[in-house]
Amino acid sequence: MEGPARTPTPSNLFSFSRLKTFAQCPLRYRYRYLQGMREAFRSIEAHLGMVVHDVLEWLYQERAEGGDPGQGEALRRFDGQWQERWTDDVAIVRVGDSPEVYSRRGRELVASFHDTVFTIDRSETLALEQRLSVRLSPDVVFTGFADRVGRTAGGRLFVVDYKTSSREGNSSDFSEGLQAPLYASCVMERHGGESCLAGYHYLRHGTTRWEEISRERGEQLRARFLALARDAIVAQEFPARPGPLCAWCGFNRICPEAMVPDHLSGGQTA
Repeated sequence: MEGPARTPTPSNLFSFSRLKTFAQCPLRYRYRYLQGMREAFRSIEAHLGMVVHDVLEWLYQERAEGGDPGQGEALRRFDGQWQERWTDDVAIVRVGDSPEVYSRRGRELVASFHDTVFTIDRSETLALEQRLSVRLSPDVVFTGFADRVGRTAGGRLFVVDYKTSSREGNSSDFSEGLQAPLYASCVMERHGGESCLAGYHYLRHGTTRWEEISRERGEQLRARFLALARDAIVAQEFPARPGPLCAWCGFNRICPEAMVPDHLSGGQTA
């Protein structure tokens, strides 16, 4: 069995990743957050997302400091970070794929974002990868990191989250329905204002979806998140929920119910 990577996450500290894990598979939640166990691998999709996020953060940081980075510079940053952040535990879940397939895809996402979004974006950056934290009750604290917080040319406050997933989410999805909107609620506490735009930019599709969040709506979202967190806190049983996501779970080698088809077994053999 895998050894602990760290002490278990404090029982009162909840991020979207933590709640989403509980909703998807309570057993994975127990392994990761309650027992503090290390996952045997991280997927190459997660590696790609981490590197792309780094490049986008770097682009806006360079601009905030008076620079004007071109596409070539962004791609060189991507290539460097791809190698620097690569570790032996990165797994290619889809058998038959190669690192080059994902690296090429990441370069395409960076190039497209630079040319179609970054070059024409004249909004002001207030913060990048800003840690947001708010106490929802005496026993629950919400925490998370906002990819970018800024103001539009017209002065409207906004927060945007970058997604590298293959599909666009919608407001009924767990994270898409709550994540950026709750970030917007926290951003208003930090930067002022009576409303904040909450956005998701789906890099593979080149689309951005915005929703205006008022302070009242923010309070409703906090109450919903708190109720979901309390469900996790009082849980006594943590059953496995086997399904397609098992292939991307770093505990699939020790889970008694994992369902991993042969063509998605790269994580199990990493």
